[in-house]
Amino acid sequence: MIPGPTPDEFTQLPGSTRFIGRVAADLAAGKSVIVVFPDTLVDSGIADAVLDDLEREGVSTAFCHASTDPFPTRVLTTFGADPLRESSFAEWDTIIAWESWHGSWMLVPGWQHDDVDEIVDRWPAQLNVCGLSVEDRPKLVIGVRLADLPRTKITHVDRNGVAVHWWWGVLDRLDTELRLAAISNRTLNPVDAAVVVEVSGWDLGCTDFLAAEWDRTTTGLSDALRCYQSRAAHNCHVPAVAGTRRGLTAPPAELEQPWRDGLVDRWGHGVRRAVHATDDDDVSQRLWMAHNRVLIQYIDEERADYERMILGKASVDALGDLRLRDDDIIEIGSLAWLVDTRRVDIGKAHRERLQAFRDLRNELAHRRAVSDELLRRIVSYLDF
Repeated sequence: MIPGPTPDEFTQLPGSTRFIGRVAADLAAGKSVIVVFPDTLVDSGIADAVLDDLEREGVSTAFCHASTDPFPTRVLTTFGADPLRESSFAEWDTIIAWESWHGSWMLVPGWQHDDVDEIVDRWPAQLNVCGLSVEDRPKLVIGVRLADLPRTKITHVDRNGVAVHWWWGVLDRLDTELRLAAISNRTLNPVDAAVVVEVSGWDLGCTDFLAAEWDRTTTGLSDALRCYQSRAAHNCHVPAVAGTRRGLTAPPAELEQPWRDGLVDRWGHGVRRAVHATDDDDVSQRLWMAHNRVLIQYIDEERADYERMILGKASVDALGDLRLRDDDIIEIGSLAWLVDTRRVDIGKAHRERLQAFRDLRNELAHRRAVSDELLRRIVSYLDF
């Protein structure tokens, strides 16, 4: 079984709470809302947890009674009325005038109601002719999958009265970092933590798995990911997404099915495949990005320290062979060359440390993940 946050833990992440807050803000402003979820979030119970949190955001809220009755009848039942006694309101043309639900939010999970298509067709017209103030209007929160409501219907809904929110790009780097901090049973050094976050991205099941199973080596990462991929799914490869439109508010149409299947989402200002739907090249790229994010800043610190040390020891003749930059900064490779060619002697320990950071700079500059041996030396030098 793949680990991961429970639905309640998931909705407490900052990205989720921001999403819920945006939906609640539209409801408070007088709009009904359609929330579009990928199928996997419905299957996992996370979509229901999001709607539960939205129910708690309102003052007068209720989930629509699930039955085969027509929608107006279900409204009456939801808010405790006798449909026979209130039969004059049990029609599409009259239900919005029923005062007992004015100002309320009613949540309609599309996976529990088979008429959301009709509701979305007819509800905007009711809003347009009702004459009610924003405060008095009842608001619907309609949660759907694309199996419940076609994208064309969502695209053309009247946005004057109905807002649309897609579960797309909801989580970001902070959510993954906080999840890792919450479940790690031991403190990770900054490099290892960055690798887990960058490799897993929005795939929090992978975050949990790597925190527990990865041996913290570059070579061991491939083994851990193969194990994760074998448990997560089969035959779910998604082609590379480089060059795909990012889709700022909704998944691009060409990624609609992978998004529905939980294989792709927006994270870190770009589109990311789930780890179990990616390939070795993508994983290598993410590993390099993690190493670069954490370590690049230390290279110039080391360069500046060794520049001061070497300038204090080097002769004018030794420095005369260097090709300086316009800003007179000596690159770390040039500093290492002075030491390697014995033009300057800084002792064995300093020479090996300078060489290590020179090698680190070269690896990162060529967009290569750092090898285990070099990484161990760098982490030791930085005392992580």
